[in-house]
Amino acid sequence: MRFVCFIHTDPQDIAAISDADHRRIVAEHFAFDEAITATGHHIVSEALEDPDRSVTIRRSAKGVTVSDGPFTEAREHIGGFYLLEAASLDEAIRIASRIPSLQHSSVEIRPVRTLVLAGE
Repeated sequence: MRFVCFIHTDPQDIAAISDADHRRIVAEHFAFDEAITATGHHIVSEALEDPDRSVTIRRSAKGVTVSDGPFTEAREHIGGFYLLEAASLDEAIRIASRIPSLQHSSVEIRPVRTLVLAGE
């Protein structure tokens, strides 16, 4: 099964991290990525730019509109994600509990739904 792990960050918490601690956490992420790649659990992971760099698109009867910023206003935002392969939610929780960002963030784990076309 595949699980996406959304890393929810609070900009105030991130701003409070020293440069040295930030470099340490980034290095820990690289080591974690290598470890879960070696076990076959890592599919992809990425850090995301701040929400002020995002755009939101919407479709209506008038067409597609584009607006600056995130879909919703929130104190926390998604700062990154991991896409994992795991046998169960329990295994995904065990893997995600080692994500270095848990030192200053929370992680939401969500199963990935497999879509199939009718008749397949």
